[in-house]
Amino acid sequence: MNSIGKLITFEGGDGVGKSTQAKLLVQKLSDLGKKVKFTREPGGEKIGEEIRQILKNSQNIDPVCETLLLFAGRRDHFIKLISPWINQGYFVICDRFYDSSLVYQGILKEVPINDIMKLKQIAVGDFEPDFTILLDASIDVSMQRMFARKITNDDEYDKMDRQKHELIRKGYQKIAEIFSFRYAVINAEKSEKTVFAKVWKALENTIIDGD
Repeated sequence: MNSIGKLITFEGGDGVGKSTQAKLLVQKLSDLGKKVKFTREPGGEKIGEEIRQILKNSQNIDPVCETLLLFAGRRDHFIKLISPWINQGYFVICDRFYDSSLVYQGILKEVPINDIMKLKQIAVGDFEPDFTILLDASIDVSMQRMFARKITNDDEYDKMDRQKHELIRKGYQKIAEIFSFRYAVINAEKSEKTVFAKVWKALENTIIDGD
């Protein structure tokens, strides 16, 4: 009988190293002979990538409209990639999932959390990530990294002031408490190697259980 795969998600504010750590995990799993796929949100599939570009290039988009677009892309992503991959026994490593909507659209832009959860139910039902890594760094560190990588002034989120970045950080900490059964909070201020060692330690038992 084929084993069922798992979804491992990476969350956190901009500049904390989600993409880097997610790809390091993909490489580690691949080196161990595991079946693994990497994807991201918004994006992953054609519709999601198109929605990503729409949101990136839009000015002053209504928060509810933004939320609806994100969940439309999430639904397409889930039914076309994430769910089939999991059913085929893959570890699916995803850079952001629906938790990001709870923080960015819910906590930051004040779209009612209950409405977001209704959309979540429509898009993916009762499905939840098997494990979520929250990479947490001070606003000074994350903003310094953003400037160093020249990823600022790209869209409205890159242009946010310090207060909004802090609201996002605190929002993620709150979400991690609510979903503590599947969350590990990792200090992301150290070197990539040091941070990944902590990521792997948090996930190792989950990965072993998946054999």
